[in-house]
Amino acid sequence: MIEALDVTVRLGSKTVLHDISLTARAGALTAIVGPNGSGKTTTMKALAGEIACDGRVLIGGEDIRSLKPWQLATRRAVLPQASVISFPFTVREIVRMGLTVGASTTRVGGTSADPGLADRIAREALDAVDLGGFAGRFYQELSGGEQQRVQLARALSQIWEPVRDGRPAFLLLDEPVSSLDIRHQLTIMRLAADYCRRGGGVVAIMHDLNLTAMFADQVVMMKEGRVVAAGAPQAIMTDGMMETVFGCPMRVSVPPPAGIPFVLPQTTMA
Repeated sequence: MIEALDVTVRLGSKTVLHDISLTARAGALTAIVGPNGSGKTTTMKALAGEIACDGRVLIGGEDIRSLKPWQLATRRAVLPQASVISFPFTVREIVRMGLTVGASTTRVGGTSADPGLADRIAREALDAVDLGGFAGRFYQELSGGEQQRVQLARALSQIWEPVRDGRPAFLLLDEPVSSLDIRHQLTIMRLAADYCRRGGGVVAIMHDLNLTAMFADQVVMMKEGRVVAAGAPQAIMTDGMMETVFGCPMRVSVPPPAGIPFVLPQTTMA
């Protein structure tokens, strides 16, 4: 599991996170939700070991500060909110960047591998995000949603095996479906759920509360740099808690007034 224990983050004179504690289990999808500026991305960066913080962050019981960068990179992969690529890399090259630590054409996690392994993983990662056939295209030629899925394929290829040597890996995803149409939102959320089903863990910052309710095993609600509530969606996604966190009235599981259509994606979580 990943544990944050009394984590505080200060940026200059401002305290962005206030003694937060949370646990994300392997085999489960943990969604972090809250209004803009509530500290979600800062929390993700602290969990990933990308920013300094007071308190402790543990992955598999080990303090992430005790791990070398290459060791941490084999335990978790990060999809940032935005990525800027300035040079004309192909999609295949972008995805293979995720393999430079955990895998190469000759080694994978210290174990000999066939020379074509990196290409196979990159190809399968692109297939998983519905970008099969895009490997030879230039990254800058793609739409924003397609670029986002390329970056997810890169992160996925970094920790391709959800469990390695008995140790689960974690995908840390900052708004993984923000630029996607509804079909691809479902594709990515099913991919994340499958990664958990196979023994890995996923922590995802989410803004779509319906997808959160459909796919998350645990929801962490944040406001003003603090964890307000954490638990199963059906337990904490209530009218009162939603209004407390987001600052506006909400009705959970209640259709709108007659004559106003509403659309919800339906899926079978089998």
